[in-house]
Amino acid sequence: MAHIGIRLLIAPFLVAGGLWLHEYVQALSTPLLIIDNAMERSIPFIPWTIWIYFSFFLFIGSTVFRVEDKLFWQFIASASLAATIAWTIVLLLPITFVRPDPALIDSDLYRQIYTFVHEADPSHITFPSLHVAVTWICNFLLWNRSGRGIRFALGVGISLSTLFTKQHLVLDVIGGVLLAWFCVWVTGKYALIKTRRAHSKSDKPSENSNQ
Repeated sequence: MAHIGIRLLIAPFLVAGGLWLHEYVQALSTPLLIIDNAMERSIPFIPWTIWIYFSFFLFIGSTVFRVEDKLFWQFIASASLAATIAWTIVLLLPITFVRPDPALIDSDLYRQIYTFVHEADPSHITFPSLHVAVTWICNFLLWNRSGRGIRFALGVGISLSTLFTKQHLVLDVIGGVLLAWFCVWVTGKYALIKTRRAHSKSDKPSENSNQ
């Protein structure tokens, strides 16, 4: 397993770099579609679910940092691919909606938290949800490992929290799950091809052995 120190160095760089690029790409786009329908309006705004939303970071860290190198690097590759695809979609088809005004929240604590979140993600062009995509990349990569039920429940909870915090739309969540599956499938295929080529080379007799 790669030294934990290496992973701890990589993680903050990827998180900080990813958040900066996310904000930068969103600032380049002007929303083409503003979603406002009865289904989205029927989903309640539940401020306290922001803690479930934030648990995403603990969920990813507590699982990804414990896996072997192969899955760790596949997670990095899958998450990077998901981000690239998501940012491309944001540039081509920016979708947004009107979020609740934090000033209308009764609780001082939640008012400050949501003000911070909205300032950190001002444009809020939402489709697909990378929050959901990275959560389910982790779930799909570890699908056959023990603890799947707990990870699945946490994945569902985090996905629902993006709706109850009004950070994302139903369409964003569905798009995030599909994006996660696609990225894990692509990186898995690539890893399989790479492994087969390595085995093929190792099975070839050397020139010396044929003499």
